[in-house]
Amino acid sequence: GDGIPNDEDNDLDGDGIPNKDDDDIDGDGVSNEEDTDIDGDGVPNESDEDIDGDGVKNEQDDDIDGDGVANEQDNDIDGDGEPNEADRDIDGDGVLNHDDVDIDGDGIPNERDHDVDGDGMPNDEEPKSLDIDGDGIPNDDDTDIDGDLKLNEVDDDMDGDGIPNLHDRDVDGDGVPNMHDEDSIEAEEAAKRQKRDVGAEPASVEAGEEQDEPSQEKPGDIDGDGIPDHEDEDKDGDGVPDHKDDDIDGDGIPNERDTDRDGDGIPNEQDDKDGEEDDSKEDDTKPEDELLWEGEIPAQLRSRSHITELLQLNDEFNAREKAVDNVAEIILRDIKRIYESAIKPLETLYKYRDLSNRHFGDPEIFSKPLVLFMGPWSGGKSTIINYLTGNEYTPHSLRSGAEPSPAYFNILTWGNETEVLDGTQLAADYTFSGLQKFGEGLEERLRGLKMPNKLLEKVNIVEIPGILEVRKQVSRLFPFNDACQWFIDRADIIFLVYDPAKLDVGPETEAILDQLKGREYQTRIVLNKADTVKPEELLRVQSALIWNISPLMSSAQPPLVYTSSLWSHPYQEGAPARLLLAQERAFLRDLRTAVDKRIEHKIASARRFAVRVRNHAKMVDCYLNTYYNHKTLFGNKKRIADEIINHPQNYHIYEGLSTLTNISRYDLPDPEVYRDFFRLNPLYEFKKLSETCTYFRGCPITKLDVAIAYDLPELAGKYKKMAEAALTNIESKEATAAGGQGKGHGKSTKS
Repeated sequence: GDGIPNDEDNDLDGDGIPNKDDDDIDGDGVSNEEDTDIDGDGVPNESDEDIDGDGVKNEQDDDIDGDGVANEQDNDIDGDGEPNEADRDIDGDGVLNHDDVDIDGDGIPNERDHDVDGDGMPNDEEPKSLDIDGDGIPNDDDTDIDGDLKLNEVDDDMDGDGIPNLHDRDVDGDGVPNMHDEDSIEAEEAAKRQKRDVGAEPASVEAGEEQDEPSQEKPGDIDGDGIPDHEDEDKDGDGVPDHKDDDIDGDGIPNERDTDRDGDGIPNEQDDKDGEEDDSKEDDTKPEDELLWEGEIPAQLRSRSHITELLQLNDEFNAREKAVDNVAEIILRDIKRIYESAIKPLETLYKYRDLSNRHFGDPEIFSKPLVLFMGPWSGGKSTIINYLTGNEYTPHSLRSGAEPSPAYFNILTWGNETEVLDGTQLAADYTFSGLQKFGEGLEERLRGLKMPNKLLEKVNIVEIPGILEVRKQVSRLFPFNDACQWFIDRADIIFLVYDPAKLDVGPETEAILDQLKGREYQTRIVLNKADTVKPEELLRVQSALIWNISPLMSSAQPPLVYTSSLWSHPYQEGAPARLLLAQERAFLRDLRTAVDKRIEHKIASARRFAVRVRNHAKMVDCYLNTYYNHKTLFGNKKRIADEIINHPQNYHIYEGLSTLTNISRYDLPDPEVYRDFFRLNPLYEFKKLSETCTYFRGCPITKLDVAIAYDLPELAGKYKKMAEAALTNIESKEATAAGGQGKGHGKSTKS
């Protein structure tokens, strides 16, 4: 209580005697040598990082026990009353010397310490050995170290400390562990010889001396546990399995320095089984195994009949589906004709593919509708897909569970037989061939599943890897957001799946939602696992989800949300079953509507692409007109072009284009995009739009404007009329067939 903190106080107990001269530093009446807590801080010496309480940690303290004698000169470093040579724990850290990686507690590991025991004498100047049995013969020269009249070579306990040599980490008893002891080589060799001869009767030194009973250890059983070494997973019986043990045979020599690791007497180079684990076992795990479900089938499952009914997967709809598909083929060919004649010329002329990753061609025109599932990890995306396809609890179910699933783009398509595909096979499919431009990094993260399924006859289903929000964004081997955008551009309907327990929105989610701008009408939000939430809390959870997401979507209207539990498990007790089932049916009807509107979506996609190509062509034309207006006869064309490209705002390019062409500024790429584009394609190498017109073929830009304003919209009306006519024809045939059956039935009854 003198106002000086203990770690700065030279007299802890205030008795007027400095700590270094005080036999009782903490003044508890117990001398330091007998005191288990020298500095009185409540921490026992063996656990105390500062034994003497001087504020200096033991490994940095020149005087660990605070007795005023430097460690190098102190015969009792830890102040426990036992001289260092007899102390099994020299530094008093609670770890015995033979297990201690720093025997003297000076902070230097034994392997690099020139004075292992901290007595101030370098290791190479230490006395070569002791004389345990006091016969005047140093241990190094003594053939019987412990004086038990047994030669060291046949002595089970060479130093007489009660620990068998096989388990003794200090075989010759000099206080230095075997692995650090330069004078224990002979002892180690003797231990090995003994192991090889284990089970033999030890020889007596003098005639007539009674021989000890033969060892009970069986040949080839180092630890004597009755298990032969070749079957024993812990040969030395130290509790550490051999494949994790640094010293398999327990002879004190680490495996990397041991010439006979398993202690069978055969040198490693001659031993086929030297105790090392065989790492050559083949890994039978296949890539697709990471996708597959493992688990037990619940005793009770909900009926899936409403899925077949609402998605119109029954055979009774086959005739109508076929009639509509025939009409769809005609319209798709018309879309391709318009693309080839009106869109592609300007796309090629102004190199639109160098500007954007959003391409349009046969794969986009003729592919089946795409259903896209996105959202945070463990929201239930894989479970929903398994549920919709009837693929739950089968060997080829997509892996699902509470833990994050493998970060793969899962793609489900139709096939005659169930087959798991890798990224290379998927990229070879013309529908997904556009993914090749994202590199092999993406191909390695693609996984496909082909299966004979009626839903997959109508649509392709894609699951984007779950979004895992982390503070430190992890770099990927491929452009993740661009790959997501590729699927978003081709999706007919997009489902954002959320778990009620994971409603947070981070940078990754914001980036994904930003990519959905312009696709709000195709985006749906699914609050899955709703039966796990109490009914009175469900409304608050749904409101919180809408509140979090709505500001990030560029739409004045809130997103459409489905609240349900989309899997075959029965709803949990107390859940609003009628509400959840009604929401599930609405979800299925919405999915069916997306399938029915696939042609409208194709037409809309073609028109969007045509608008982008037109805007790009007019933007390049605007740059060209500005360039020619400022170009002089002897001027440097590259310098002028670079000035315009780098500073378009000085030439009012964007404002002028928006004013003259009625194109929204928000539909145009940023100046940085065109800066990169013109670095690849010099501005002055393009033609102005007026120069692309010919007398016989007319102007390409005019054809494109006509396609955008008239041709493509008219296809939508044409499809509706043709589809209605086809369905009317089918209905009339069905009515005629039904009437014929009725008449036939009536005649047979009358007769």
